[in-house]
Amino acid sequence: MSYLNPHSTGSEFCVDLMPLVRFRTDRPGPDLVQAATAAQSAGADAISLVAGEIAPGLLTAIASALMIRLHLHLPAGGASLAEAISVRPHRICLAIVDVSAAIAQQLQAHGIELALAIDSSIEQVQAAHAAGACAIELDASKLGTAEIANVDGEFARLVACAAVATRLGMQVQIAHGIDLTNAGRLAVLGDVVQIQVGQALLVRAIVVGWQLAVGEMKAVLTQAGRQAQP
Repeated sequence: MSYLNPHSTGSEFCVDLMPLVRFRTDRPGPDLVQAATAAQSAGADAISLVAGEIAPGLLTAIASALMIRLHLHLPAGGASLAEAISVRPHRICLAIVDVSAAIAQQLQAHGIELALAIDSSIEQVQAAHAAGACAIELDASKLGTAEIANVDGEFARLVACAAVATRLGMQVQIAHGIDLTNAGRLAVLGDVVQIQVGQALLVRAIVVGWQLAVGEMKAVLTQAGRQAQP
């Protein structure tokens, strides 16, 4: 079982590894375990992955290596619920249209929290509560794509949904479209328990880690060249 990072304050920080998985042209390998544990060491409170896009054995290896929470998304038509449950994640997130009372009860029986990914509407928040969810995932991607005049309106919708969810006893996690320019604005909201970031981390890592990566490769080539000399 994973444990919350004891050094964290404020909103939990969930690192979505799926952009890194999809960035690779071949099947993700053991280095994904290293990526997960590196994120853990850097202060992440949870890791998010999509069941079905990673080999079961690798998914199990990641889960075994973590001492923080593992959250699994289960897309429609993807990995089976039984496969996801076998990894013993802390939470499984489903699209609201894919949930049923039987699924909620099954997860509860295994001590796994049910989260539902919903649209930013009060009606969907209420529907998630009625379905037995302990958490909702709100999509903040429009914050990065909306016209400047609409950003505040979209932000207000997220705030309103988060407030209603909290009153109903559900946790609120916000995902997608979050980067260094807007993460702080979302993290200070008292009703937001968790901020999930993925794509922005990959892009930022490429930029700030580019010089190091080039230097490492140069060192390997230089060393090999020296060894090849008579």
